[in-house]
Amino acid sequence: MHLQNSSAPFLSLDPVIDRRPLTVSLDTSLSNAIAMMSKAQSSCVLPGLELSLNTILMSEARASGILIVEGARLLGVFAERDALRAIVSGRDLTAVTVADGVRRPVIALTQSEDQNAFTALSQLRQHRIHHLPVVDEHEQWLGIITPASLRSVLQLDELLKSKQLAEIVSSPVVQAPAKMTVLELAQLMVDHQVDCVVLTATDDTQNGSQPVGLILERHVLQLWALGLDLSQIRAETVMSAPFLHFASSESVLVAYWKMQQTKVQRFGVYGNQGDLLGVVSPTSFLETLDLSEMQSIVEQLQRSIKQFETSRSQSTQDQRPELDLQLLENPVGLLEQLQCSQILAGMALHIRESLNLNDILQRSVEDVRHFLKTDRVIIYKFHPDWSGTTVVESVENGWRPALNSSVRDTCFGQNYAQAYKEGRTQVCEDIYTAGLTQCHIDILVIYDIRASLVVPILQGEHLWGLLCAYHCSGPRRWHSFEVELLKQLATHMAIAIQQSELYQQVQNELKERRRTEEQLKLSLKEKEALLKEIHHRVKNNLQVISSVLRLQSDYIKDERVLTLFKDSQNRIRSMALIHEKLHQSSNLLKINFDEYVRDLADNLLRSYAANSQAATLRTQAAGVHLNIDTAIPCGLIINELVSNALKHAFPTPTSENEILVEISPAADNRFILTIRDNGIGFPSELDFRNTESLGLELVCIFTEQLDGTIDLDQAEGAGTTFTIKFSELENTGKV
Repeated sequence: MHLQNSSAPFLSLDPVIDRRPLTVSLDTSLSNAIAMMSKAQSSCVLPGLELSLNTILMSEARASGILIVEGARLLGVFAERDALRAIVSGRDLTAVTVADGVRRPVIALTQSEDQNAFTALSQLRQHRIHHLPVVDEHEQWLGIITPASLRSVLQLDELLKSKQLAEIVSSPVVQAPAKMTVLELAQLMVDHQVDCVVLTATDDTQNGSQPVGLILERHVLQLWALGLDLSQIRAETVMSAPFLHFASSESVLVAYWKMQQTKVQRFGVYGNQGDLLGVVSPTSFLETLDLSEMQSIVEQLQRSIKQFETSRSQSTQDQRPELDLQLLENPVGLLEQLQCSQILAGMALHIRESLNLNDILQRSVEDVRHFLKTDRVIIYKFHPDWSGTTVVESVENGWRPALNSSVRDTCFGQNYAQAYKEGRTQVCEDIYTAGLTQCHIDILVIYDIRASLVVPILQGEHLWGLLCAYHCSGPRRWHSFEVELLKQLATHMAIAIQQSELYQQVQNELKERRRTEEQLKLSLKEKEALLKEIHHRVKNNLQVISSVLRLQSDYIKDERVLTLFKDSQNRIRSMALIHEKLHQSSNLLKINFDEYVRDLADNLLRSYAANSQAATLRTQAAGVHLNIDTAIPCGLIINELVSNALKHAFPTPTSENEILVEISPAADNRFILTIRDNGIGFPSELDFRNTESLGLELVCIFTEQLDGTIDLDQAEGAGTTFTIKFSELENTGKV
């Protein structure tokens, strides 16, 4: 944050005077005066601006009261309460001047060396007013003092941190139903002399009325200035909501900080019994806390600042310009440089040895805190909205931990983010003299911070976070080698963070890949189970058909028809056998054709029991695996040709009769299927491609389906050989 030196004493009167108040002449109408206040109020916070609470308070305080002047002479003060009283009176305010609404006699403070901020505060409390004009010895007005201007100057955070809300609640709470009109609420404010009303609504779950929002004096003035009929506007339509509240035991400073984060300017305080004790504003503590205690805290702070400045001045005078060279030339300087190098080397070693980012950062902040002999070192990580969280901390015993605490600095993103992105370092020796905004001071005091050294942690142009060294016990002077150490550490940390994020990204990708693989395996198992079940059911259905054909054949007397039934039954069995093999196999894509051909041959021998005694059936298909689209037509071809051989090739049984079924791989990913017998041979007068035999017609059809060729080698009395060359079909569901 931008640093500015400020030497103005906290007790001085001059800093608390607002020298740019609103002013009007005595003949200004009340209507114009109220319109001026409303306009100033409306311009306090423009949309899109992230302003600190103090800035808003000062703007609203300026809009809440007008000095009535004649040249340099002060005639009176016209405040929000005077305006509210005029509005509820029902008079025509365009015909009435501020002279009729001015308070007399005018309570003012004459500026002199004897007067200070607490003199002004005492006057405000004594007369129960919120606007104290200041004049010089000639009665000429200089400006105005308000509780907001006092709050902006008096550094009482340490006191507020130690006080509970119960200690600053004093004003009575005025509550009213949210359905009341704005005019009725304005009358309540005048009658009870309060600046706000708590609005309530019936809550069926709570068995009573609960606070739901607030109406402030300034809200009424703004609505009136717009020309609206206040008697026709229900408060619930224009109230400030929701109603922020805290327990009476909460710290005043913490409550103010949370109030600032939620961008409200009033909150409720509840007692132990759940009763609403009062409503607190950002300046309520000035009206209730003990004056002498507040003055003592401010004076004590001034003394600590003076002592630090004195010691710092003496130290500066004792140093020669060549201080850095001197440090290197004496043992102490060399030791410090050595320790810096050891810390940096240690962190580099941590980065190489470990991928645990939290362990690397934690060890680093521990080493830094002990080397700097400071009270707290943290790493603060930003979120996209410029809020952030303390992700790593090393803190001296006795100080409040900040680990995992989240903070939203409302002015950080607008005022400071870009500077840190550009590599800027903040060196703050005392938060009270560094020109920090009040909201920044508040959060530092909550965590007991008095001096800070902050460097950015950058990932390219992205501001990842901050490395912060804090001194809590008092102001502190930071040496150049300490600043340089933190800068170099921040660079090492950026490398460690990038390395960890890349590692985490890889781990996430691996985890996602493993998850996908598991899903694929599960899906594959489900599909395998489904396919096996399908093959099982197809096999069963084919067997049922085969059994039906067998049962039907028992009633057939015609041998020719019976042969047709038996041939059909064998064809179905050849197909069922393929589905049975797939159901039993661990490989659902390929069939072990060697096993299949043997089983098919056994099945055919059993089917043609009488003919099978006349020949021996041998098979050779070792190492051949075919997919289902190829295996089914290939099996049907074998079924037809072997059946023909068993029925017709061996009219006379001998031990030398043989049928050979052989399938072997050939070049170009093709296969050769050979079915040979040494029987009487294929009749020469028959053309197997043009015959009335269904079996041979099927053989030709299935060969064509396999994109193959079929050849017949026949010689009179030398047997029959069918040679079929084909390629394996893709699994396209053609069969």
